[in-house]
Amino acid sequence: MRRRVAFVMSLLLAFAGCAADTVNEASRKWDAWIGSSKDERVRDLGIPTRCHAFKDGGEVCEWPVRWAPDTTDTLALTFDSRGTVCQWTLRSVYGDRRSQGSC
Repeated sequence: MRRRVAFVMSLLLAFAGCAADTVNEASRKWDAWIGSSKDERVRDLGIPTRCHAFKDGGEVCEWPVRWAPDTTDTLALTFDSRGTVCQWTLRSVYGDRRSQGSC
């Protein structure tokens, strides 16, 4: 029984490590989007599932991120009043991750 538990735990840790590597790779791509326009992001990602406008003229828009058939996270891009990406947030089953900079 202990061997089986140890085996299952090692598989779970290995999967979590792979998922973390994938998210780290994606976060580098999202960091490169800082300063790009909303039009560029819509061309790359498609129409967002929802957006919320702020009084200052900025907005935040969300897109689903599918890592696997049964896993969907949410990528939120925040745009300043000029429509330029100023930060990203990933809401994931593993917790939230954010860009280093913020608006």
